[in-house]
Amino acid sequence: MKLAILGATGPSGQALVQQSLEAGHEVLALVRNPDGISTKHEQLRVKKVDVTKEEDLAPFFKQCDAVMSCLGSRPSFLTTVTLYTDTTRAMVAAMRKTGVTRLVCMTAWGTKRKSSAEGEPWAIAWILRPLFLRQVLADMSRMEDYLLSECQDINYTVVRPPKLLNTEATGKDIKTNEGQFVPDARGGMPRADVARFMLQCLQSKEWDRKMIAVMI
Repeated sequence: MKLAILGATGPSGQALVQQSLEAGHEVLALVRNPDGISTKHEQLRVKKVDVTKEEDLAPFFKQCDAVMSCLGSRPSFLTTVTLYTDTTRAMVAAMRKTGVTRLVCMTAWGTKRKSSAEGEPWAIAWILRPLFLRQVLADMSRMEDYLLSECQDINYTVVRPPKLLNTEATGKDIKTNEGQFVPDARGGMPRADVARFMLQCLQSKEWDRKMIAVMI
């Protein structure tokens, strides 16, 4: 497959690029800073784009089989985060222009507010969300709502991981739940395992048009 990958310079994106190449896919990394990618491979092309602009993305989506995004925003205490909604709207517009319908992207556990009594881990409900991730999670939530309400023509899969770890892949079976988190699971998940699941989503229709929490 030919994959357009956004967010390829970040740690999750780098894991996805590497695993995609190892699986034999052709990768087009669309990035804001090409110097952030050191990987060299005959199946890899790196192009500088403004990821918030449809007109920048569309020429590179032509003949791609799927678009994958590991774009992420740093936590913001006061400033409203719009990266997730801005880039997703640009991606979808470019996909529609070029006839690409498959999208796999990342958000996180707990994009929608739930109380700990309903099962959400206490640390997310009362520490991470209000103190560190409120603006990021709010924008992730708006992005998910946009896909759900306005993108019936897009075959999306939204992958919701917990805390991301910069550790080696475990290779373990991945637990999934079509919801805000994986019940009775704690801790984090290696980025490499998240990338592995994102690629698995391309090989199966099981996760089409779904938002899936994952954990190992």
